[in-house]
Formats: sequence, structure tokens, C-alpha cells
Amino acid sequence: MKNALLTYSQKAMARPGFFNPCEYEGVPDEMTALFRQHFLIPRTTKTDLAPFREKFGFDLPDDIADYINLYWHSYICGAYDCMKQSANGSCYPFDEGPILFSVLKHTGETDNDVLFQKYGVCALTEEFYQDWEEHAEENPSEAHLLQEAKQFICIGWTGYAAHSILYQRATGEIYLESWRPDKVADDKPIAASLSELISGIYFR
Repeated sequence: MKNALLTYSQKAMARPGFFNPCEYEGVPDEMTALFRQHFLIPRTTKTDLAPFREKFGFDLPDDIADYINLYWHSYICGAYDCMKQSANGSCYPFDEGPILFSVLKHTGETDNDVLFQKYGVCALTEEFYQDWEEHAEENPSEAHLLQEAKQFICIGWTGYAAHSILYQRATGEIYLESWRPDKVADDKPIAASLSELISGIYFR
């Protein structure tokens, strides 16, 4: 994970005007000044991830924990080449813009508050599960999809089509949410790991 984040940082900082002040609203001035020079700020403390387990009944996988605890950073975003599956199961080129949740500390927050931010991993995953809970209530014959949904953690979304980006708990593979109402995720992953996804993000 460390190498993937460093690789992404080098690509991001090579972009003209890579620093977007809107992404750092509410962040202490001293941290914002460092972000202007370095996309990543090494963390000297760790976020307590136990509240995630208490909320969902399982631990965050190690690579997501590292994504949170290695560095402070803004959203990981850019372009990504992947394959999207259509309703008949065929695949076609799909160039999307993944946006992975940020790890920022805002004024007045503790190191642990990153878990509870509006677009953090807890909020994204809770919203994803709630959507499938509502689907199960409205479609009792498809209630099994809720259990399938809970095999994933939501770690972000796509900028173009607004698909959830899903981390499969059992394998660590990364999937796009399916367009089909009777499927949670596409049949094939877009990356074998979170590190592979981050390393593969590029800028036009």
C-alpha cells in the first residue's frame, strides 16, 4: 500500500496545479501548507479502527487500514481503465474516474474522526448497506442480495457514472457496483487489490 500511495503521489504532484484548495476546507493551516508541497503527510499516530468493527461486525482489512493509517491525504482520484459488464454479461472498455475516500483531519477533530466523516469508509459502507436493505424490503424475493452486499465494503464512487467502488472482503479484489438491479457487483473485478487500483489511476 505504501508504494501504491507514493506512486500515486508522484503522479498527482507532477500535474500542473495539482493542489485543489477546495479539498482541504476545514483542514488546519499548518497541515494545508504541507499538502501544498506534498500530497501525502506521514502519520505519526493511528486511527482506532475498532468502531468500524463494532458497527459492522468485522474488522477493516489490513490494506484499507494501511490506506487510513500510513498518511494523511486528500481523495485519491483520476482516470482508470476497466471493463464494464453489460446486462448480457459481455464486457466493454469503460474508462472511469474512481474517487476513493480521503483521510484528512479537520480543525477540532481527533485522529479517530476520519472514520466518521461524511464521505468516509463508515458512511459509504452504511449507505451502501442501507440501499440494499431497502431493496430487500421492496423485493422480498431478492432478499439474498443484502447478504451478498455485506460481503463488500464501499470505499468510494466513480465520478462519471456514480457507481460504488466495492472492496470484496474475502479476496481484497475491487469491483464496480452493477447496473443491474438483481446484482450487487459486476462479475469481474476491475483490480486484484486496492494497491493495484491506486497504482493504475492516471491523469489525462
